[in-house]
Amino acid sequence: MTTTFLVTPTWQMPQDPQRVLLWITIVLATAVTLSALRMSVKERSATPLLMVIGAFAAILLEPVVTFLGHAIHPQIGQISLFEALDRPIPWHIALGYVAAFGIFYLVLHSKWLRGRLTKGVIVKVTLVTALCYYIGEAYPVEHGLWGYYDYQPLWIWKGTAPPTWSVLNATSMLMSYTLMVIALPHLRGVSRLLLPPLAVSGAFMGHMGAGFPMYNAINSDAPHWLMQISGVASIVMALIIVWLCTILLTRNPSGKAGCASPS
Repeated sequence: MTTTFLVTPTWQMPQDPQRVLLWITIVLATAVTLSALRMSVKERSATPLLMVIGAFAAILLEPVVTFLGHAIHPQIGQISLFEALDRPIPWHIALGYVAAFGIFYLVLHSKWLRGRLTKGVIVKVTLVTALCYYIGEAYPVEHGLWGYYDYQPLWIWKGTAPPTWSVLNATSMLMSYTLMVIALPHLRGVSRLLLPPLAVSGAFMGHMGAGFPMYNAINSDAPHWLMQISGVASIVMALIIVWLCTILLTRNPSGKAGCASPS
């Protein structure tokens, strides 16, 4: 097989839907940030707020996975935050990361702080997140706010994202949170400023660690049947990562069953 990076198509950003989505994400990101601030004050810890800052920083994942995964945010008329790998990234996506990753982090962390983060809770939150991605992308994809091009494995209904993407997105969020929590007992004082970069690193680990079969297949001259299998393989890898994260998040430092100490 040979590598075949495709030429990025050029699309027009729909202006009215972009403005509406921008304001929606501003409101959601603000609400999540205020919730994190309130939790930080209540817990007398900057950790929840640092996690939400990490949610914003995780936008660095977007140009990499969209480049490798053949996805695009229309360039013409886009209200951009930054550009990398020939991918301009709009503000509404960055603020969407704050909302989506932030909600995911805070829901799990509120359980973890109280010793109530069970394997069942983790699996349910992750599955619901993947389902929300799949359903929630229907409107943006249908109206051209972002889209997927060329061959995508398991893409049966073109009215929303390919299902592999929804699973990878949820997995990246869980891996991101897991990496922060694993490090948290070892971070004191100013060292907790490492949480945002750990959030980014964990997001990459989850998305790329599960998605590598798909990314390799669709950027090669592999036959379509092998590309389909690559989508299934990526979902299987995602499930393995979710399983391992549940083990890590529900064990204390001594290795016994139960949530790790929040100290």
